[in-house]
Amino acid sequence: MFPLLQDVSLNADQSVAATRLLLRIAHVDGAKTAEEVALIRLFYDSGRHGSAGWPAFETLEEDGRGGDLTRTFGEAAQRDLVLATCLMVAYADGTLTGEELAAVRAVADDIGAPSARVDELLALVRDYMLAHLARLPDAGSVAVVARELG
Repeated sequence: MFPLLQDVSLNADQSVAATRLLLRIAHVDGAKTAEEVALIRLFYDSGRHGSAGWPAFETLEEDGRGGDLTRTFGEAAQRDLVLATCLMVAYADGTLTGEELAAVRAVADDIGAPSARVDELLALVRDYMLAHLARLPDAGSVAVVARELG
């Protein structure tokens, strides 16, 4: 998990709402990729911890809108978790498009996070992704990906 967010927890309602927001990001470019769905499912399942009574992942396809989400994610760390995960989902297919970034900014607005926080988290997500890629033996490929992320 993203180191900045290791000690952040969401309750069941927050996890469901966040998963719906992540699915909204996955739909921005017209098609959910297998990578996006896998990342979102991992997020959702990690919050369940085997708990019964949670809706099935496949039923969460609603667009994530509805209700006052500024109250759903009352802590700044929870909003950061949602936004950072949205950015990771947007990057899951290999690139962050302008439309995806705009959608993440819309999520920030929906959950009551300052717009500037998206830029801060974007820089942290890029650094996190590059740190993981830097361990690969093919430095040339890492350099190419670094240029694409920047």
